[in-house]
Amino acid sequence: MKKRWIFLFLKRSILQRKGRVIIASISVTLAVAVITGMIGITAGIKEKLGLELKAYGANIIVSPAENNYLNYDAVGKILRIESVNDAEGQVLGNVRINDQSIENIGLDINKFKDRGWRLSGKWPAKKYEMLAGINLKDALKLDKGETILLEKGPAWPVGRGEGGLLNSNREMEFTISGFIERGGPEDNSFIISTADAWELTGEKDRFSTILVRGKPGELNNSVDSIKNILPSAEVKTFRQVAFAEESLLRKIQLLMAMVTVVVLFAAVISVAATMGANVLERREEIGLMMAIGATRNAISLFYVAEAVLIGLLGGIAGFVSGYFSAQAISKGAFGSFITMPYYTVVLSLVSGLLISLSASHFPVRNAMKQSPAVILKGE
Repeated sequence: MKKRWIFLFLKRSILQRKGRVIIASISVTLAVAVITGMIGITAGIKEKLGLELKAYGANIIVSPAENNYLNYDAVGKILRIESVNDAEGQVLGNVRINDQSIENIGLDINKFKDRGWRLSGKWPAKKYEMLAGINLKDALKLDKGETILLEKGPAWPVGRGEGGLLNSNREMEFTISGFIERGGPEDNSFIISTADAWELTGEKDRFSTILVRGKPGELNNSVDSIKNILPSAEVKTFRQVAFAEESLLRKIQLLMAMVTVVVLFAAVISVAATMGANVLERREEIGLMMAIGATRNAISLFYVAEAVLIGLLGGIAGFVSGYFSAQAISKGAFGSFITMPYYTVVLSLVSGLLISLSASHFPVRNAMKQSPAVILKGE
């Protein structure tokens, strides 16, 4: 019987005070939506931020310690690490042109097209096309479309090459497709494809160094994991880049936490005010129920049931609103959607219940302290 009268009173209460229930539910929805959205963005921001910061280059460098090269499969091993966004092997060395020694970098050029390099000309599209650093244009009097002869310098590892335009003196002809400017050592170097660099050196499937982009906030895990799979390699972080990324990530997370706390505080006050007004309006009902024998626990259970209903409604609506808000923010800021953690649904419902129950606790508790006679007299 107790469950039945609680259900009847709850139904009557909601029907008679739909406006206040809706207002309370909207307040809970707002708070839960912010929590859900912030959790989703926070969880996905490391990955998205890492992709956005690719233009600043790698934040970890892996170089050989004992040998003069790293095997090709080392890149694949590093890419399988969960805290790593990207890894790219490079072939470094010197070439001679006009009796001058110039640094030559062999890399996967296609991966560097979106890294913020300024290009004058076009990207290499076929074998034996190369890029030249902007500083070499005037120093060596180079022009786009010009063909130059590169001779392997003494810094290249000793090996034997095959095919192409390679001759016994380890010389190859390259056509300059464009000039690049980045503000780094690349401005004073020649850039060729990895395959051409292997052909020039005669050391196929070997890298001089591997540049790694670890996820912001997880660089230490990335470094430790790389050391575990490549124990003979030297693994170092670019401290300036890593520090800037970590600092930016902390500031963004702090900002989101502050916004969440402010909205939560405002939502709890709003729900508490609504529930408090609701209890005050129904003081006579409370006094009447107590006068006819209803216990304080039974009356409290009634209001708890009402708060639970408001919390569940706000939790479900808040999750839906927060989910789509987080996706819209991610799409607008990063151009792609994020994956919401599976626990967000449960956390949204729990948050809605906690906000609603905590906001209604004090008004109900104060009402229970009053004597039925005092309440019915209207004092």
